[in-house]
Amino acid sequence: METIEEDRISAHLETIEEEGNISFTDQISAYIYYIKGLNKFAAIKTLLKYYGLYRNYITIVMHILKKKYPIEASLRDGDKLLLRNELEAQIHGGRHDGFEYDTDSDIVTLSMTLHLGYKIIIKLHGGISNGDVRSIYLNNIYQQLPVKGKAVVDVGANIADSSVYFALNGAKKVIGLEPFLKNFLLAQKNIKLNILSDKITIHLAGCGASTRDVIVDPNFNSGSASILKDFREGIRVPVLTLEDVLSHNDLLNGDSPILKMDCEGCEYETILSADNHILRKFSHMMIEYHYGYKNLKEKIEKSGFKVLATRPRIYTFAGAKLREGYIFAERY
Repeated sequence: METIEEDRISAHLETIEEEGNISFTDQISAYIYYIKGLNKFAAIKTLLKYYGLYRNYITIVMHILKKKYPIEASLRDGDKLLLRNELEAQIHGGRHDGFEYDTDSDIVTLSMTLHLGYKIIIKLHGGISNGDVRSIYLNNIYQQLPVKGKAVVDVGANIADSSVYFALNGAKKVIGLEPFLKNFLLAQKNIKLNILSDKITIHLAGCGASTRDVIVDPNFNSGSASILKDFREGIRVPVLTLEDVLSHNDLLNGDSPILKMDCEGCEYETILSADNHILRKFSHMMIEYHYGYKNLKEKIEKSGFKVLATRPRIYTFAGAKLREGYIFAERY
């Protein structure tokens, strides 16, 4: 099912991979981190938890470290099951880290302390097999973004787990973009379920270097990590530039919005093609990079931002060598 658009994206990512896009020091540090992480992973309680649950716990640990899914798991009682992600491996049995899970219905229930100081209960459909609930709500990866009283542009909204997080942390409005229909419908469901329709608007759309349409299979299961590509058959989904997003949502003037991007590679064409004055419309950015950070960091710095990049994790996923981490940028 490869198309011209898919070939273009693949060629773009291959170029980034060949160039490395990280420093030599980062590359060495990333591998050392991986090795240390492997030893730590094997030494402490996570391995013991898997040992108690699974007969093939070593295989499961190695597949998780390499992000090779799905994993065929053998339970201690002899049953078999398919693990679609790390979260499913950890929550088998009903609870994990204060969250409640309904694996049959694929629903996560959790409590969250609001910026006002009181707790509420959140439900997220698709939160086990999709999204990034654990990183967002347990690890608080977006806590450094000052979203209170601000507008947030959420590129790669997925099931709206991040959009809900921003709204509940005081964002005055959230504009989410999600190009895969199944994720989009789950996002709409989660926004309504958590009574946030007045704060969150979700668009069935992607983000890129130019305004265009792509053909997307409406039945495609993207999971938490899929590159937007042209399918041979499906529905037309718009791809918008950052300027389009700001313009269509009345964000070109007034208070500076915040940008969050987690779009499995679209960050490169979107950011590198954007005019500096458009990037400067944002006060802060948090971008998950997937193929190194050097070109993104250079572009954003030239646009007038102070930029920090985490050291990359290096692993192979779906045949591609990823160098993954986060960029945090604050406008001068």
